[in-house]
Amino acid sequence: MARTANPENRDRIVRTTRDLIRRNGIQGTTMLEVVKASGGSRGSLYHYFPGGRAEMVEDAVRSAIDEYTAGIEYLATLPAAQAIPLMVEFWRAEAEASDYAAGCPIAAAALGGASDPVPSRLAGEAFAGWIDAFARMLVNEGIPADRARALGTLAIAAVEGAVILGLAQKSSTPMELVADQLVALVDAAQ
Repeated sequence: MARTANPENRDRIVRTTRDLIRRNGIQGTTMLEVVKASGGSRGSLYHYFPGGRAEMVEDAVRSAIDEYTAGIEYLATLPAAQAIPLMVEFWRAEAEASDYAAGCPIAAAALGGASDPVPSRLAGEAFAGWIDAFARMLVNEGIPADRARALGTLAIAAVEGAVILGLAQKSSTPMELVADQLVALVDAAQ
């Protein structure tokens, strides 16, 4: 009798890999850790990811990018004064829920660099798309395109940096300060 693949098992492995990347980075996420944390078997990993660890990590990064990009695209439909605090609140809640142990898997992928070039490239593309989304939002609020792009870049860089500072300091204060300052900058640019 032929065994059929269970997509729920694969999804669980992808979610587990994403969480481990958020906590340990790309280089610190091993197949053995994924097996332990997901409750799966080593054989199931190779069944769902015949390309091994590289394929598993890439799928986890792509999954995170898809989810977070959908959120950013939604936020970009709102006024900046509403969107920026919501984005920061998401990361504050995520950081607090993990007791300041888990950050953005896209930032972790970006840091994979030479040892994991595909996730790093995917992260760069995702960040560029997020900047574009924020720039469109700001242009819709009357900010000139070149200034909107610069502010969009600043917003994504500042929020990602604030998350990292928050994790290091085990505090939401950097995220809250960045949200306030970004809203003030956008208000001043209008």
